[in-house]
Amino acid sequence: MAVAALAGAGLAQAVETVDFDEFTERVEAVDSLVSGPLAFSSDSGYLGIELTAPNVGAFNGTPYLIDSRGTLSVARSDGQAFRLEGFDIGQSWFTNQPTAGITVTYDLAGGGSTSQALVLTRGFLRLEPGLGITAMHFALDVPALGGGYVALDNLVISAVPEPATWAGFALGLVVLGGAARRRRRPS
Repeated sequence: MAVAALAGAGLAQAVETVDFDEFTERVEAVDSLVSGPLAFSSDSGYLGIELTAPNVGAFNGTPYLIDSRGTLSVARSDGQAFRLEGFDIGQSWFTNQPTAGITVTYDLAGGGSTSQALVLTRGFLRLEPGLGITAMHFALDVPALGGGYVALDNLVISAVPEPATWAGFALGLVVLGGAARRRRRPS
């Protein structure tokens, strides 16, 4: 039992939320910024932190990241892979369009990538991909039309378990199975 408990404990990963709450002043028109362990970069030059929503758009009462017209990329600042548990995404107030099409591409930790198309609205949508990734990229489908700005908040991440952690967990399960089998045998 102790071996399995120790192996299982190795799988418990620290979960961290990047919520941009450390920003107390509005940030606007930068190419990149860092919040917690994540680095955000944009090829549009319109990356920023919004504190309020002076018009319409996704707003949850706390600071959030915004970007427009280009591709927004997110990765750990140390270059390590991470598990993306979830995030909030919507369309910020910088456009009068009611919706915007966007493609989210995830660079998978084991290689390759996967994408999903979304329609952003004026409210936040919660996504929970649960993927081990090295980066993700948000690209507006029609950037030249000013079809919206991305609003991003509450990114929940954890570490991707190391192969040795999984091996320890598997060993713990084998030991547990053997112990259970021995208990069932008549003496």
